[in-house]
Amino acid sequence: MKIDTDALIEQLTASAAPVRRLAPPMLRALLWLAGIGLVCGALILRLSNLTVFADRASDPRMALELVATLATGVAGVIAAFHLSLPDRSRAWALLPLPFALAWMGLSGLGCYRDWAEQTRNGWRLGESSSCFVFLLAAGVPMALLLLLSLRRARPLQPRLVAAVGAVGVAALSALALQFFHPFDVTLMDLGAHLAALLILIGVFAVSGRISLAGRA
Repeated sequence: MKIDTDALIEQLTASAAPVRRLAPPMLRALLWLAGIGLVCGALILRLSNLTVFADRASDPRMALELVATLATGVAGVIAAFHLSLPDRSRAWALLPLPFALAWMGLSGLGCYRDWAEQTRNGWRLGESSSCFVFLLAAGVPMALLLLLSLRRARPLQPRLVAAVGAVGVAALSALALQFFHPFDVTLMDLGAHLAALLILIGVFAVSGRISLAGRA
């Protein structure tokens, strides 16, 4: 059956509804981060022991680790919003990388510094299981909210967008954990943290690829 191209174009334009332009990606990212910050800040003020946290944060290494973790989260979310648009370079995916390397390096340095204490206590999981649950419990809702915020853009590379966004969400979850973590991270803690973060990133990347693309 031959299709009249001109008639088809007229039919499509006649039934087309106006499309509301998306706000700039940086603005959308900052609004999302502000909303998450307000919710997390309220919960932290109500439920955490800020005196203990302030004492831990007074350590220069710990302070740098907190800054690197926050920077990883912010950079990951900003990069995800930019990557969700078809005209943005894939190089945006590298934005959180230097901060993530600093975060992991400083966490590892803290474990190395406390190696003697770790050896005395043995290789027990201890509170690490609670940290594992906390990271997933905090990360999953944030991941869902980020997916909903990115969905309207219909990104051409949904798996990359989801993976980068997951790095941001994982870092923000780890930052929130520090307000409820009254002791330095041990090697077992770091292992549990990394396991939870990798699970979160993997699940978010797979589900995001489906959700953001609108297809399996």
